Amino acid sequence: MNRYIKIGITLLRIYECAMTGIKTLPVILLGAFAWLTVPAQESSNWETYVAEADKRPVSVMADLAFGTSPEAKIKTNVIIISISLLTENNNGMPSYAEAKKLDTVENKLVQVLGDSLNATYAGRYTQNGKRDYFFYTADTSKYRQYAFNALGTYASGRWDIMAKPDPMLDNYFTVLYPSQKEMQRIYNRRMLDRLADAGDHPAALRKIDHFIFFKTEQDRKKFARVVQDNGFVIENGGEEKGIKDRPYSLQISKTGKTDQSSIDKVSLYIWELALHYSARYDGWETFAVK
Repeated sequence: MNRYIKIGITLLRIYECAMTGIKTLPVILLGAFAWLTVPAQESSNWETYVAEADKRPVSVMADLAFGTSPEAKIKTNVIIISISLLTENNNGMPSYAEAKKLDTVENKLVQVLGDSLNATYAGRYTQNGKRDYFFYTADTSKYRQYAFNALGTYASGRWDIMAKPDPMLDNYFTVLYPSQKEMQRIYNRRMLDRLADAGDHPAALRKIDHFIFFKTEQDRKKFARVVQDNGFVIENGGEEKGIKDRPYSLQISKTGKTDQSSIDKVSLYIWELALHYSARYDGWETFAVK
């Protein structure tokens, strides 16, 4: 007989971010396009994901915590280091051998710019045979020389650098930070990792609950009718007293699997439908099936 472990899964509030001209791709493509290593810098919220720009894959690694950190308020200049790849695959991503070398270069940049300029590494962006590294700092003096010292002879003639004021973190939020839809996928993946740690069998069918909050009761009723027509069960609804923003709650459920593709399909459907009714999708909850 299957054993069950209850795991409550509620998504964090998602930051708004514009990713102009970029559409997201399933995160499982990461393994095919790039080999990613988190740099030797203290941060508790590094993430990697793959998107698409101009019909070409983009590999991104970013510290999702930087944008709201105290450092971001005082380090108002961005340093962008661009390296042209020596060997790239058909997707414009580095070969495995070069990716390993780039990992070493990346760690060296983090160390040198951190020590010399107290710069904070915010992430990297790879597309079409080029990798861009983004650092934020209050001090840009001799930044070119410090970068040269870090790169050594590895990227001789294949790199460029620029520094400019970026007090609003435009480069961080428009280049590195995930779109709302990609953020939904990221949180899905994190929660699925928790289920996997609990010994879950993702192919096993089980009840999955979803939670949505609305501005008006009328919007909730309209939403409920739509999801019922799509096979969801209405579990509960209520009103949060003292809450001004979206006080009307709705809990719905549907039997499903917990593989990445299945969860993304269902959760993104609910998320997009919630946006249509000016509602907030607050996540999903289920149990691990052993």
